[in-house]
Amino acid sequence: MHDLSESVGVDRPNRAADVKLVQQLLNNHIKALAPMAPLAVTGKVDEATIAAIRAFQAKVVGLSKPDGAIDRGGKTIKALSTDAPASPPDPGDQSAINNAAIDAAAQKIGCERAAVKAVTMTEVGIRGPFDAMGRATILFERHLFHKWTKGRFDAAHPDISNPSGGGYGKFSAQYPKLERAMALDRAAALKSASWGAFQILGENHKAAGYASVEDFVAAAKTSLAKQIEGFGNFVVADARLRKALQVRDWTTFARIYNGPGYRKNNYDVKMRQNYEILGNKP
Repeated sequence: MHDLSESVGVDRPNRAADVKLVQQLLNNHIKALAPMAPLAVTGKVDEATIAAIRAFQAKVVGLSKPDGAIDRGGKTIKALSTDAPASPPDPGDQSAINNAAIDAAAQKIGCERAAVKAVTMTEVGIRGPFDAMGRATILFERHLFHKWTKGRFDAAHPDISNPSGGGYGKFSAQYPKLERAMALDRAAALKSASWGAFQILGENHKAAGYASVEDFVAAAKTSLAKQIEGFGNFVVADARLRKALQVRDWTTFARIYNGPGYRKNNYDVKMRQNYEILGNKP
């Protein structure tokens, strides 16, 4: 078993060699901590490291009150020293948009399968279901984190908690923002990001068919098929979207689903073109 010379984490000595060991061990278990990104092994304790410790304590160790600290000989370092669990199934590429998932969503919505596939092709083509590291694609919405936390982090963290939307920054900045927010309020952070190819907000997890945002996020990171399933549920939950897809009213669908910027990004045009390309092909 690995052990530390001094404890690591919140209000602990945090010797560089010990912190590096903890960061390396947490990275060995990173898939169990999704949607977190691998830690930079710096030997310095930062917000991301504390968030990862707490997530590991909650998800793997099973602590009801994760304290963000790892003590010598304690439960957390013992659990970190074990082998990481087997990797979950590979999310695969977009060609694995399996027809069963498309068929199930179309049947649920009551529309042509080509209509569901046209939307899927459009959304996948814009951002993809997963990033280069295999994580579900996300966009962090700072105004939603402000809403869910009642603005209590606005002053100290205006870039991730703000009454005004926008300020997204680069694509590569999304997970670091999410992880910082998770360290402050995990549930609120997960609700404040949009997930996967269809960019369904975590706060809409019930409409997507999941009782909790944790379950929704876990499904989104599993496969594109699961993302399609959530999309189907989300459309069924909104009568306007359902009707628009049933009659292939791409403009109405894009306006409601993608928001007022749909014209700028030609979402409706792309959906229509993809549908015409597909026709009734599988």
